[in-house]
Amino acid sequence: MKDIWEETALRANRVVAQPIELSSEYPASQCFKNLQLADIPGVMDQKGFRIGSALMRRWFSSPSFTMPSGWKRTDATDFDHRSISPQYIDQTTVTMAWALRFGRTQEVVDELRRVIAGQLSPRSHQISKDRLAGRLKRAGKLGAQAAPFGNSQSAVDLHETAHVNSRNVGTNSIEKLTDPIDDMYCALGAFTLHASAEGVVTPLRGMLGTPSHRVEIHSLNFYLRDSYDFSGDQILGNWNNGDVRTFPTSNLYMVENASFRRWRDVHRKGGDFLIFSDVYKEKLSAPMTWDVQAF
Repeated sequence: MKDIWEETALRANRVVAQPIELSSEYPASQCFKNLQLADIPGVMDQKGFRIGSALMRRWFSSPSFTMPSGWKRTDATDFDHRSISPQYIDQTTVTMAWALRFGRTQEVVDELRRVIAGQLSPRSHQISKDRLAGRLKRAGKLGAQAAPFGNSQSAVDLHETAHVNSRNVGTNSIEKLTDPIDDMYCALGAFTLHASAEGVVTPLRGMLGTPSHRVEIHSLNFYLRDSYDFSGDQILGNWNNGDVRTFPTSNLYMVENASFRRWRDVHRKGGDFLIFSDVYKEKLSAPMTWDVQAF
């Protein structure tokens, strides 16, 4: 069900604001024009929103493609991201060094550290252990010999072989309305921060029904994942040729998800894609040891 605050804000915006234009063709003699949807990356450039501009330019320049709904689920286990064609995954534009410049990313990284260390709740800690055990089993690491895990430099590989836990960033309606309009807002809006583990897993010689393997975690790897698509209803700001604001005024044009879907229908371009950042690694001062069952 759509959040009541988000739906109310969208309806109010549609009543008050002017919708943005979708055409990108003008007479050569025209010196002044209304802001067009495809002009938004240029406005982002003016405001120093480099990552937001790069991602949107990629969407505009790509062949028309609507992302399957299943790809949007951050907890999906019914498909392997490594099976998706690389043309639909951006792994180079967003870096963790950039993301960690924003306080809301730093706060969630700290929360994930505490979740994985078992400092917040027993349930969250158990979820972390179970999720890693499931990934290690799928990767063939819960065997009869000791095996290293989680040493890839690719967030996509780590997501499938050593994932531990995740937390959402900026996903509730209050955050969407109150977060500052900055490069992170324009690039990602709401997204999911993930953690994977790196270490060694060793078989135990226990009795039936006892833990079968010991996992020794030496480092945590943080990365973010997001889907760059325009499904559903969402306000994406009110824009003019030099500014963007959360709430409408008379000289601004409203942009919403539907604006991009209509643009795609008109121009037969506009391709959705997944985003994976690079990996931010933190070596632990002392290893964490978990005993898990090869269930």
